[in-house]
Amino acid sequence: MVSSSYDSETVRSIRRFQGSHFITSLFQLVSTIGLLLACYVLLYAGLAHGWWGVLLLTPLASGLSIRVFVLQHDCGHGSMFRSRWGNDAAGRLCSLLTLTPYDHWKKHHGLHHGSWNNMDTRGRLSDLYSDCMTVAEYGKMTRLRRYIYRTSKNPVLTIFLMPPLIFFVIYRIAFDTPRHWVKERVGVYLTNLCLLIGYGTLAWLVGPKSVALVSFMVIYPAAVIGVWLFLVQHKFEGVQWSGNPQWNIFDAAVTGCSFLRLSGILRWFTGDIGTHHIHHLAPGIPNYRLVACHEAHPVFQNVKILTWQDGIREAWTNKLWDESAQAMVDLRSVRHLLQ
Repeated sequence: MVSSSYDSETVRSIRRFQGSHFITSLFQLVSTIGLLLACYVLLYAGLAHGWWGVLLLTPLASGLSIRVFVLQHDCGHGSMFRSRWGNDAAGRLCSLLTLTPYDHWKKHHGLHHGSWNNMDTRGRLSDLYSDCMTVAEYGKMTRLRRYIYRTSKNPVLTIFLMPPLIFFVIYRIAFDTPRHWVKERVGVYLTNLCLLIGYGTLAWLVGPKSVALVSFMVIYPAAVIGVWLFLVQHKFEGVQWSGNPQWNIFDAAVTGCSFLRLSGILRWFTGDIGTHHIHHLAPGIPNYRLVACHEAHPVFQNVKILTWQDGIREAWTNKLWDESAQAMVDLRSVRHLLQ
């Protein structure tokens, strides 16, 4: 990994951006959840009266669902509120709208933040979209296993088919979870119970078909975009991987995360999560201070910048890590060498 120069003053300066502002965080939470709930009310009320045109609201509801997920994510890092209780309460509330069990996801995501782009900590199921395989590992596979691997990484499957399975099915079980993670396991099933009660009540009031239709049309695009965001923030041309003991948080943030530069409206819906290098370097910085932190520090000017068009192209390319070249390479560029 290419070392990035920084000093203790830079670290202290970055940390000054940590710490939430209660009114700002509360307004973000209340306004976003309030708008999303209003969309749901209009959707269900409209469908109950046969107004199918109300489904035009689903893209807005999907965007708000993404924003709720980012706020839940911030709660998991303790950056939304100063108290742990406040973050956990808000995060669990958000989880009922994102279908993502808060405690379980928080624990797994914490592991990701402790060792992303580290060659020695690969293989976690929860890091499915940020993990990688090396050219050498791929070369040692049988032809059948290579075919299975390529098929499993096909963008049609990973971007369009897997996300709804993750949010509707996989998040309903305590996957990849050790038995001693008792709170996380209990959290999964308590979340499921709350969802069962909530969606069961909705089905009784407006009918199961309306609930299924609205849920799919809102959650499916949000899930696809959410997975895409996570993917392009860690797997892109120019990304760097390293192993222990060379791996360190600063270098991994600067060379192992992208800066997804979006328009103002898309930044709002995604909670500035595209400023991913800053987020990984200092997870305690709330979403509304990430861009300001980036702009205040020239050391970040060499971070890989992606547009949304770049992100689409990157997501459509399956990559392997070439340890000899210390670079990500397109799988298609090495396939003919391994026949």
